[in-house]
Amino acid sequence: MNKDLPDWSKSHNGIMLGTFQFTRDNMPEVTPILNELLPMLEGHEDDYLIDVKVHMLMPNQFPCIPNWHLDFLPRGCDGKRTGGERSTKKMFMWLSGAPLTEYKAKDGTITTKPAKSWHSFTQSDLHRGCVAKEFTWRCFIRVIPKEFLHQATLNTGTVRRHTQVYLDASKFKW
Repeated sequence: MNKDLPDWSKSHNGIMLGTFQFTRDNMPEVTPILNELLPMLEGHEDDYLIDVKVHMLMPNQFPCIPNWHLDFLPRGCDGKRTGGERSTKKMFMWLSGAPLTEYKAKDGTITTKPAKSWHSFTQSDLHRGCVAKEFTWRCFIRVIPKEFLHQATLNTGTVRRHTQVYLDASKFKW
């Protein structure tokens, strides 16, 4: 685990589904973190895309979708879910710190994964973002198989110009 993490307040907003090389070129501060993941990949790094989001959070803000959801389900050209079969291929996530992400098992058990370490999940793993309880900077890195990308996905392979936050989970709809 990398002990010398960057000062996220000095990073730009992130990367939208870029290659490993694009991410290294545009956010060199995440290179040591990405290098920790390489032995865990199921294939070559060229088979994956990377999402990086850097948030400046205040208490009561959510850095990601606060309702239970699944990532990168099969979709058609119009962006709507196709009902296609979910893959068992792994996605990978890394968080610099709180707020963390909650995962819900089939039996209803809710868990979180530790910060500053990589963990895997699939298209069938229900999860949701947690609320910030303090003023903080947070970096989120997700690595997905390229084949999960659907035709309606916009702005791939670009530097993020903004990073969205959510405010009230009880009034949020996706």
